[in-house]
Amino acid sequence: MTDPVAAKSGFLSMYMSSHPDTLVAYVSHYTKNTDVATASMKSIDSKGMDMSYTLKGQSTPLSIRIPFDPPLLGYEEVKPRLMSMKIDAEESLGMAKNPTISEFSVPWGLLIRGPLIPELVLIFLTFSSSSYAALGRSHLEPYHLIKTAWAIIFATHIPESIYIASLCKKHQTGFANGLLYDMFIFDALLNTPHLLFYTNPNVELRD
Repeated sequence: MTDPVAAKSGFLSMYMSSHPDTLVAYVSHYTKNTDVATASMKSIDSKGMDMSYTLKGQSTPLSIRIPFDPPLLGYEEVKPRLMSMKIDAEESLGMAKNPTISEFSVPWGLLIRGPLIPELVLIFLTFSSSSYAALGRSHLEPYHLIKTAWAIIFATHIPESIYIASLCKKHQTGFANGLLYDMFIFDALLNTPHLLFYTNPNVELRD
């Protein structure tokens, strides 16, 4: 049976030749050697790719076989796999670029579907002087549910605030935007904290 990836090996090798930094990152990562100067893809198939490379200050070409684990099931898997390996390689080498957050925006859709309404109800029951709030408190206070809810919120939000502050520093939000992000910590958002950043339409990549 013909290997569908090997059949496109020439084209893929030529295409990857226009991405020399990515090839160097592959070889540097898989050889655990940061002195790689140049790299080229010699061939590729469903089980791996054969690379040729040189080290800094040397002209003798070396070779390495980088396996695909698991093997590719078809040609359509080549691009996503190479992209995934590129990300892994750049992260291990400290080459990955962190998105920069330039503005603050509130993901209202997530808030409304998540914790916003329950937390507004909790605030209403705690601080409102209306008869409806008093009726609610009369049913909940014997079980200490309101106090327990506030205790859970504070216990979870303090470490979450610290974590969000570290993300703001990492993504260079600036003090004002960082403060706004930290103020808008809600339980559902912080269960997937990166969503707050990477779904932000104002994210820009900085070289």
